[in-house]
Amino acid sequence: MKNFILATCFAASVSVAPVAMAGPGDGSYSKAMMTRATTLTRALAQHIPFNEAQYLAVKQLHLEMLTERRDLEILLNGASAEERDSRLAMAQMRYENGLADLLRPQQLLAYQALRTNFTAHRLK
Repeated sequence: MKNFILATCFAASVSVAPVAMAGPGDGSYSKAMMTRATTLTRALAQHIPFNEAQYLAVKQLHLEMLTERRDLEILLNGASAEERDSRLAMAQMRYENGLADLLRPQQLLAYQALRTNFTAHRLK
């Protein structure tokens, strides 16, 4: 009986471990969300050169921003336009603060110059 319980616990821990260790890019986000975040990051990287660590961090930031916007759109479906705009503006501010934390001063200046033309839909 003791061996049966140990074997069951071992089998359960082995089958649960991959799920617990799943991260962004391992199925936590939808394929469309990953594609959109990659597109946004590449578009930004064409104008602001990133090192590899920054590229990955900016991509993760884009994933978080897109997820938060999607969640807010669902949550605020019946809310007033003022509340929706306010909450989306706060999410945008969190994104820009996160980006400012990742960028070096010269990159941040380049981003601020680019920001007027940069949207989630296109980069002019």
